[in-house]
Amino acid sequence: MLTKYRSYKNIYNVDVKRFSIYNNNNMDRNKVSVGDEIDVLVREIDDNGRGVGFYKGYRVLVPKGFVNEKVRVRIIKIFDEGLQGVIVHRYNSSD
Repeated sequence: MLTKYRSYKNIYNVDVKRFSIYNNNNMDRNKVSVGDEIDVLVREIDDNGRGVGFYKGYRVLVPKGFVNEKVRVRIIKIFDEGLQGVIVHRYNSSD
């Protein structure tokens, strides 16, 4: 058997995703944390009237954001499917 040559102390704690042959684009997701400030272009409005933008594979919910508006957002909450932030700065069209 090949298992006797492996040096895993606890096989249940091994990160099996690193052995995957598929491109894992979720590696950058770990770099976003609560309190970070990111620049987002609001692309659409959701059913609740919040602006929606995208950043590193996350869907960013921006309350009081307008379509085609570039904003700096402070992350206040992280969900499985996305982020929620508050607007820190609104960029002008000349910025």
